[in-house]
Amino acid sequence: MTRPVDDTVSLPGNIIDLPSNGYKFRLYSSIFDVPESWDEVAPPNEFLRRKYLGVLEQNPPRGMRFTYVIFYDKDQPIGISYFQISHFRPDRSIKDVDTKDKYPCIIRAFARHLKVFVAKKFDHNLLVCGNLLLTGEHGFHFAEGKLNREEQFRLLEECIRKVHAIWEEQGLYIDGIFIKDIEPQHLPQTRVLVDKKYRKFTFHPNMVLNIRDDWESFDDYLAALSSKYRVRARRAFKAAQDVVRKDLDLGYIRNNNQRLYQLYLSVMDNASFNMVVLDEQYLPALKEAFGDQFKITGYFLDGELIGYCSTLLNDDELEAHFLGFEEACNRKCQLYLNILYDILRQGIEAGAKKVVYARTAMEIKSSVGAEPVDMLCYIKAAHPLTNKVLPHLLEYLRPPDDWVQRKPFKG
Repeated sequence: MTRPVDDTVSLPGNIIDLPSNGYKFRLYSSIFDVPESWDEVAPPNEFLRRKYLGVLEQNPPRGMRFTYVIFYDKDQPIGISYFQISHFRPDRSIKDVDTKDKYPCIIRAFARHLKVFVAKKFDHNLLVCGNLLLTGEHGFHFAEGKLNREEQFRLLEECIRKVHAIWEEQGLYIDGIFIKDIEPQHLPQTRVLVDKKYRKFTFHPNMVLNIRDDWESFDDYLAALSSKYRVRARRAFKAAQDVVRKDLDLGYIRNNNQRLYQLYLSVMDNASFNMVVLDEQYLPALKEAFGDQFKITGYFLDGELIGYCSTLLNDDELEAHFLGFEEACNRKCQLYLNILYDILRQGIEAGAKKVVYARTAMEIKSSVGAEPVDMLCYIKAAHPLTNKVLPHLLEYLRPPDDWVQRKPFKG
């Protein structure tokens, strides 16, 4: 059994030299100790900037800790990296790993029980480069023109080894390292990670809808659909004709946060995969920090809040964030499909270039036009023997990926 995360450990911005000549980094365990130079190096990505990271640090999933790194070339900041430390139990995170056998076949029943047994044994403190609450490359960034991509991965790998060792010196045992969601075009440059015994794998894809230049309104989007999917959209709108949509202000969110969290848990409990459970105050804190840039849309039926969705405008992307709804109302009103359309409508009206719908529910997301983008992940176990069998364990525990991509647009 691994030790839980120790909340008493802190890292006060120590300078650590890297093996690559001339490079070093400063290490922090709180974003509130990190200097302004972090935001000077950070990209126009809200999820890698101090405001968002501060909200998450103050309202974290239970037991999660954080590490922040600023890379320097001599005394010049050239990059940043962000780490989460989280306790991972696959039997709690992967929904289809359960003891309720849905099949009469005794072999399938045995296989499911065996998977439960294996999942319970795979019980790890993970050092994660990236963000477990999000889908996408939100773990590191280097200033333009300072290093090529291969050099960036080399520095990152050297840094991770140092961070791993420093935390263990502080009494926090790390069972594995997880580099999360590298964009697929960078595959050739990740060879340095494979050379250091990281195991590459892919999980469910990120579902992204690129907004066409000629979509000046939601009606333009509907016109681009084939007749089959346009009829389907209008059928969904009709099913939800009695549902009232409202942008929720901070006062309402605070006063009704218990209901919002209840709706979130309702969806989370039915999801196929969850690595984290949100803190109850996370969404209100995001609204307070980001104002109109972060929207929570409430869905009301007969005056009762039956669902909500949240989005963050992140530079030229609209990020679909967490949501919640009553399953009975979802079936009756096609609520989830309407939420997907509403998020796209919001993206078009905001002038975004794409909507990031993230992972899960790939088929229904593809039915509104989202395309799958496979994100590369790399994992390495601290124990050499575990690392050798890791690819087989990951494949064994991986949730099913049996979905059909829909093509809703004309021609």
